[in-house]
Amino acid sequence: MKLQFEVLGMALGLMMSGEVLMAKQPAPIIKPIRVLVRPLNLAQHEIEVTLELPGEALTKGAVVALPAWTPGSYLVRDYARFVDRVMLKDSEGRDYRLEKVDKQRWQLPALKRSAFLSYRVFCNELSVRTNHVDAIHAQLVGAATFLYLEQDPLRPIEVRFEGFPSTWKVASSLTFKDGTYHASNYEELVDSPFELGTFRLHSFHALNADFEFAITGEHNGDEARILEGTKKIVTQAGTIFGGFPFSRYTFLLTFSPKAGGGLEHKNSTSLLSDPFRFNKSAGYEGIFGLISHEFFHVWNVKRLHDPVLGPFDYSRENYTKLLWFHEGLTDYMDNLIAMKAGVVTWSTVTKEWSKRWAENGERPGRMEQSLEEASFDTWIRFYKPTEFTPNSTVDYYEVGALVGLMMDAQIRVGSKGSKGMEDLFALLWQRHGEKGLTDADIRKAYQELSGLDPEPFWNAHIRHGGPLDSAAIEAAYGLKFEAKAPWEALPTEDLKDASLARFAKSYVGLEFGTTPDVPIIKNVIPGSPAFTAGLSYGQEILAVNGWRTTLGTEVQQRISDVPVDDKILFTVVERGRVTTISVTVIENPRRTFAILPNPAATDEQKVVFTKWTGQPFPTQPPLQLRPKSGNH
Repeated sequence: MKLQFEVLGMALGLMMSGEVLMAKQPAPIIKPIRVLVRPLNLAQHEIEVTLELPGEALTKGAVVALPAWTPGSYLVRDYARFVDRVMLKDSEGRDYRLEKVDKQRWQLPALKRSAFLSYRVFCNELSVRTNHVDAIHAQLVGAATFLYLEQDPLRPIEVRFEGFPSTWKVASSLTFKDGTYHASNYEELVDSPFELGTFRLHSFHALNADFEFAITGEHNGDEARILEGTKKIVTQAGTIFGGFPFSRYTFLLTFSPKAGGGLEHKNSTSLLSDPFRFNKSAGYEGIFGLISHEFFHVWNVKRLHDPVLGPFDYSRENYTKLLWFHEGLTDYMDNLIAMKAGVVTWSTVTKEWSKRWAENGERPGRMEQSLEEASFDTWIRFYKPTEFTPNSTVDYYEVGALVGLMMDAQIRVGSKGSKGMEDLFALLWQRHGEKGLTDADIRKAYQELSGLDPEPFWNAHIRHGGPLDSAAIEAAYGLKFEAKAPWEALPTEDLKDASLARFAKSYVGLEFGTTPDVPIIKNVIPGSPAFTAGLSYGQEILAVNGWRTTLGTEVQQRISDVPVDDKILFTVVERGRVTTISVTVIENPRRTFAILPNPAATDEQKVVFTKWTGQPFPTQPPLQLRPKSGNH
């Protein structure tokens, strides 16, 4: 190859010396795929999508496919189950037979001219991962809507909407020109959801970018307050990275009863919320936490990511061990950013962290699965929980956030308060940007900022399952983790009566669901008396010590009536067969936690706390948590 390059260089030299200049050839024009979306029947949630495929893409035949999943939600959802009436006509109106290759792919014949591929899509699942269309609005998720050419994913795509109500508008982060939305390739199209309807569109400017906020549906909140809080959040996040990696960003927020969730995209996010949450300040803090989380994904996972997570293989699972970082640490950072933006209080955040610390510290699965394993297995476990899930897995969101809390404290202790998690992300962004990120890169940045060998922390909390450790958190910020037994957390008046503590001490290891409140066992804690005696998931408790029980709360009450070391007779039905099982009561091992200010905190710790949270060091402890119901 070296000789070839040398000969080519000599030829170019001769051409230039003889003043023989060749005209620069223009780059070939790549024709886009033109997409038309029309409503078939809004009331019946049906739309029609037509792709005009250029003839140059069809000369050798082609395969079109629909993704099996959407980035950001790691579950194979088989969107093709919502698609039918797939038909092909050429530009002269001739019909062609299509062969379906598998569940989500169709073989097209070889053609010398452009062709029109049309199909029907059923859209009746309102989530941030799926399509929903009705007479009020249309929410279209790219992966669930648009077929793509397998051999040509980089071809530009143009999208138009026709036939929808004349009062409807369209919101999207894609560039809009001459009535058409332009995507540079399929990946950009999939990463740009559409909202159609009579939404309210707001705009604001922050740092170096413009923002749009489309709100669909009525609610009982103050929209101006939501917008102002959002502006504070994006400004705080952008400050970490020295500005935004885009010039325009779009929020799509839809209100619907009992709805919730968010999904990140490169230059936009889809958000769902219950409309009746704003009668309390917690409602605003909740939606600000959601906005903060999804917006931080602008960097963490959408740009700064494991190379596996983009470009994507949309046909199958894309495995990574870094979801604890991409999702868990984002879950940690959303609280931090919201606090520093002044839209969420320390009291709210510390109650959330305290609750998670108690629940995940006691979750049996923490000793069975590591965060890396949970990340890798998300495709088969996280979105498909079973009765056994709490006993065999960890939640890489919640435990990942707690590991972020510990990791931040480690960095602050090691750097004597001068560095923290924000510096970690800023350093990773500076070094790696959109080039790809590995676990080794994260460990290296952690070591540089903290001065600590990362291996002990990674082995204890990321590569292996194990207990949480509050030592660095307490040392960094002047806090203390206070554990309380259920009887120690009783109301003040009940604490005065020592005999009442007995009722909070009884425990056998059974958990019941809350909706509906039926006496069917939801979980049995491994190693507990109920587990040892043979009680199991799905069994219905007919009676406790001969007393009929029709509700899960009644079973809990009857358990609490029995003193520690006494036995309980459970009358149980399973698959129609009634049996009686004896269980010995033990003292309840569960504990609640409260993260409180340490009265002995130093001035240096208080300064680090304020730098960390953007809020003053707390002088009063937050409200302490009551014991979880349903665990006896």
